[in-house]
Amino acid sequence: MMRESFDLVWRVLRRLGVPAVAAEDAAQEVFLVAARRIDEIAPGSEQSYLYGTALRVAQAFRRRDARDAARRAEYDDERSPGARTPEELLDTRERLEILDAALARLEDDERSVFVLFELEGLTLTEIAELTGSPRGTVASRLRRARSRFVRALRARKRGKDG
Repeated sequence: MMRESFDLVWRVLRRLGVPAVAAEDAAQEVFLVAARRIDEIAPGSEQSYLYGTALRVAQAFRRRDARDAARRAEYDDERSPGARTPEELLDTRERLEILDAALARLEDDERSVFVLFELEGLTLTEIAELTGSPRGTVASRLRRARSRFVRALRARKRGKDG
């Protein structure tokens, strides 16, 4: 399960606000929880279980991070840059910082829905099951999240242009 889903869990945790320096630790925590509860995970629902666990772990990491902001290091999403040029790496880093800043402006429940739907490709029904929320509530959170996300991007653009 870990080999198949580590990158996915790591990516979800990052988009849910876990700093890059803590994402591997958070991912390990997700898989430790899954290992302890392996008997409770229904066959075929492993990925759903990992998403739900990642949501809770990310929330805990964000709370810890808020209490100890001094330990936060610079974002570094480049796990294996390969043969990319420094300019490409800088462009990627800047885009990820813009994404992270826009995601940070969302409420936790909106952010979770937005990340799972827009970035990870889950359906509204899957997200509703994962979060234990009615499908209509998930759809409403997604609409609000999209609106706030666009406003955050526009505000950033205005700040650069003005």
